[in-house]
Amino acid sequence: MTGGLQTGHLGTIIAGVILLGLGGVLCMMGSLFVANMRQGARARERAAQSMQDMRQRLGASRVQDLRPLLDAASGQTARETIRVDIQLPQEAVPVLAIGSELGELFAKVTAYAASVMRADATLQVCAHADGRHAVIHWRDLDAADARPPLARFFDRTHAAIVRASADACERIASHHGGRIYSAPHASGVLGLTLRLPLLQPRA
Repeated sequence: MTGGLQTGHLGTIIAGVILLGLGGVLCMMGSLFVANMRQGARARERAAQSMQDMRQRLGASRVQDLRPLLDAASGQTARETIRVDIQLPQEAVPVLAIGSELGELFAKVTAYAASVMRADATLQVCAHADGRHAVIHWRDLDAADARPPLARFFDRTHAAIVRASADACERIASHHGGRIYSAPHASGVLGLTLRLPLLQPRA
C-alpha cells in the first residue's frame, strides 16, 4: 500500500515537473513572439520614416550645377592657408540635389585639406561628367607620398571632430545616391573622389 502511494506521489511530481517545463516553454515562446512583433513594428516604423525622409528630400531637391557650388566652397578660409586650383568643364555638370548640403560637403573636404596639407600647397579640384555620373576629385598637387594625408580623410584613427566631419560627408553623399571615397588620380597619387548621379537630359 505504501509503495503504491509512493509511486502515485512520484507520478504526480513527474507530471508536475513536465507541466512546469511545458509552461516555461510556452512562456518563452510567447516572449519571443511578442519580441518579434515589437521588432517587426519598429522595422516598419523605420521603413516608413525612411520613406518619408526620402520624399521630403526629393521635394527639397533642385537641379544644381556643381561648378558654382565648388567655387563657393573653395573660399577665403582655404585660400589663406593653401592654394586652390579648380578645373571645371565649360558645360554644366547638373545633379538633382539639395544645394546647401552639397555645399556643406565641399566645404568640409576643403577645410580638411587646409588642415592637413602643408602651407602654400595646391589643392586641385576637378569636376567632369563620366557616363551617368558627375565626378569630383580632390588631390594634393604637392604631395610627396603615394597616400597623402588628404586621402586619409576616412581613416577611423582620426580625432572625433574629423571623424564626425567625414561621416557627415559620407552621409550627404549617400543621401544623394552617391558615394565619396579615397581614389587615385591618373598620376597614381591618392586623393578623394565624389560620384553623384548625373541628371540625364530628357530624350
